Amino acid sequence: MYNDTIKVANKIISDADLTEIFAKMNEKIKEIEELNRQEKIANERYESAYQHWTVKDFEGTFKCSFNFYDDTSITVDNYNSFIVTFNNRIRDIKDMWIRYAYSYCIKNGYDQNYITHHINMNIYEHKMDIDVSINSADNRMESIYQLIKDKILTAPERYDRVVRKRTSIKNKIGFAIGVIPSLIILSLLAIVPTIREIYGMTFVLYPIGVVILAYMIGGIIFGTKLDRLYSTIVPEKKYAGYDRSAGKSIYTDDIEKYVDTSEIIIGKNVGNIEKRKEILELESKYSSFIPIEIIIIVVMSILVVILGRLV
Repeated sequence: MYNDTIKVANKIISDADLTEIFAKMNEKIKEIEELNRQEKIANERYESAYQHWTVKDFEGTFKCSFNFYDDTSITVDNYNSFIVTFNNRIRDIKDMWIRYAYSYCIKNGYDQNYITHHINMNIYEHKMDIDVSINSADNRMESIYQLIKDKILTAPERYDRVVRKRTSIKNKIGFAIGVIPSLIILSLLAIVPTIREIYGMTFVLYPIGVVILAYMIGGIIFGTKLDRLYSTIVPEKKYAGYDRSAGKSIYTDDIEKYVDTSEIIIGKNVGNIEKRKEILELESKYSSFIPIEIIIIVVMSILVVILGRLV
């Protein structure tokens, strides 16, 4: 008998990964039940002293208790009821506990060895604790154990580039969106003689104004959408002290807690993988505009300076 406790830290465990694990658990129970049925047929012609079993009196357990955000709970004791509930109410799941177990007997004549295995899974939105107990005399649950470990090992990191570089990503997208309206606004201001003369005094005033206004406009136009996409992805805040000059408390991202926990795609985390993907797609899309926008800013800066000095 050997035991293992698996703690999942800084990982994103998708609902697809969970579904695959649960489906394999069910398939394995059915596979052993079929083997048990075949061995029963093969052994029924022999007296007990001459019987050979690898899975005599097999009992497979797949049991789950769900707790939902509406303060209701439900317990199911078979896979079919479980998977229907899981798929239909995944957004409502606050946490869930799964008991997966085998018990059977290996029999060769009068020699008998009773075998038990189990995997208990406590699944929350931000952590997944797994307790494993496998009888080393038989390895029938080993494949499920390995599948769980492989899924965890290959799962993407929670503290990924989308989270680490979110300020840069937000600024990049905001700038790209705000450049054109900023150029239009500041270029139209050149109609005013006084502003036109001010533009002509230096090459840096106009481009600096365009950049600052672009960030402001981009933040107003797109900031709300990005905040919504990041709302269930970013770390929680922790108290970091008090700023006496500003007269307010300071809060920073709790990175330590963030990387010590995980993101399990149930409940409020449903859709987080798609949100990450959308953020990266937006960054890629708007980043491609920036080189062209910079060229336009340079050209327009030269033009407004020349125009300002000609007046």
